[in-house]
Amino acid sequence: MPRSEAQKNVRFGKVAVNGKNCRDGGQQVVVGRDVVLFRGQVVRPTGHLLIMLHKPAGVITSTSDGGGPTVMSCIPDELNRKDLAPIGRLDKDTTGLLLLTTDGGLTHALTHPRRHVEKAYLATLSQPLPAEAVQRFAAGVELADGTLCAPALLEILSESQARVVLREGKYHQVKRMVAACGSSVTALHRERIGDLWLDPALQPGMARAVSLEELALLGLAWPGTDGAELAETTGESAEDDGVGDGLPQ
Repeated sequence: MPRSEAQKNVRFGKVAVNGKNCRDGGQQVVVGRDVVLFRGQVVRPTGHLLIMLHKPAGVITSTSDGGGPTVMSCIPDELNRKDLAPIGRLDKDTTGLLLLTTDGGLTHALTHPRRHVEKAYLATLSQPLPAEAVQRFAAGVELADGTLCAPALLEILSESQARVVLREGKYHQVKRMVAACGSSVTALHRERIGDLWLDPALQPGMARAVSLEELALLGLAWPGTDGAELAETTGESAEDDGVGDGLPQ
């Protein structure tokens, strides 16, 4: 639609923003946050989106049906785009912070091993971890198959809970590290990526757009700018955690 025609439609009251009639053609809207209606129909944004989802247990981190409900079923219609995809994956039964975006450059930047983006997890344990597990995590746990993990932070919160902070991504890494230290993970919840924490107001299955201020906590600018540049200048491929995304589980 030509800009002049769009301006005319606004002046004639055919556009609403967040449920309110809009007659100001200069009104600014934020992609992914503000809902724009034209003649009662949602206007799909053309800019890139970055979405925060509180992933519930039992859904698959996939854009297509893989034998059960996927995380895409949690995205509200006003945010859903056919080019929207998860940044990394969480196991079907793992809950917590999952980011989705329409920007492939941003995905590459956040999953690239050179960036060493921290991911923090809250693990529920089947039995207490020994005190020396903290030192083993700090030194780099050797897994049952001989794989040596990079140093990580283990904070024992109680006999049944621990916080794990990683800077790399290997297949089911949290579960395998805990198992190597004599316990097992019965539930896993991702709390944050970088300095971006899961919004406590988001209930499981809820999603919302990420703000510019929150994006800065990931060390990036708006999708399509710094994210793409980082992806192009690293010169390496993303680390594989066993499901092809470079993020640990």
